Amino acid sequence: MNDEQAMRGSAALEPAALADPSAPRTQPGTRGQVNEEPAPASSLTQPGTRGQVNEEAAPASSLSLTERLLAWVREFIQFGLVGATAFIVDAGLFNLLQHGPLGILAGHPNTAQFVAAVTATLYSWIANRLWTYRGRTRDNATREAILFFFANACGIGISQFCLLFTHHILGFTSALADNIAVYVVGFALGTAFRFFFYHYVVFTGGTRA
Repeated sequence: MNDEQAMRGSAALEPAALADPSAPRTQPGTRGQVNEEPAPASSLTQPGTRGQVNEEAAPASSLSLTERLLAWVREFIQFGLVGATAFIVDAGLFNLLQHGPLGILAGHPNTAQFVAAVTATLYSWIANRLWTYRGRTRDNATREAILFFFANACGIGISQFCLLFTHHILGFTSALADNIAVYVVGFALGTAFRFFFYHYVVFTGGTRA
């Protein structure tokens, strides 16, 4: 009888132990924690991170684009101011040599235009290097100067071609025709060429403090 009662007592204790919530449960508890924790983690990393990246990337790109546009506008304004003063030097010296009181180079419009253009180019080189592109100048100033004067030689060639065309093909030899050929048509074409050549070829050094 004692053995039977002991066996019945142990049998009665086993279901109670299995049903006891305080008993250590490794698998259900672990599974419950694993299933509950990764879901919030994944939801925090994927949707939250993506939302933050998308929200921050758009303003950054728009700001960088705005800064680039402002830099282009600022560069063009400074380039235009230097070009305007160089234009005054060029046109004034040309008319002084060709149609001035002394008329040193009267009857030689191409020579007068060449001398005036070279003088204006020297002024433009100094002004652009020290002001417009002062943060993008090269360490090798000689190479930069060669490229700069090459660009201006091309601009002079454009003006020379326009002047030759009006003189020898159209037959316009008046002072008004000379100025329109050189300082309206030729200047506009040469300025556009020089601006892009300066930006992409000549002044491409790193930004300096």
